[in-house]
Amino acid sequence: MTQPALEMKRDREVRSELENRSDMPHPMHLHGHFLQVDNGSGRGPTEDTAMVEIMQKLAIGRSADDPGPRTMHCHLLYHREGGMMWVVNVA
Repeated sequence: MTQPALEMKRDREVRSELENRSDMPHPMHLHGHFLQVDNGSGRGPTEDTAMVEIMQKLAIGRSADDPGPRTMHCHLLYHREGGMMWVVNVA
């Protein structure tokens, strides 16, 4: 089951915080975009897939520079099939 669509304005910098309240890590991926992990330095690593560790929060930033409907999801197939997938509309 897919979650409701999220909206992002094109060419805007977007910051989000992902929170993992489970006992499994979640490798999160947003198609067409790279995620910059906020490590407090202002120059965190840029990742294709960002790992949200068990019972942790992860702040990420991204530039919404790839227009169209995109999918954000957990890279673990059974999590994705269980609903950890969102459509992100970049317009």
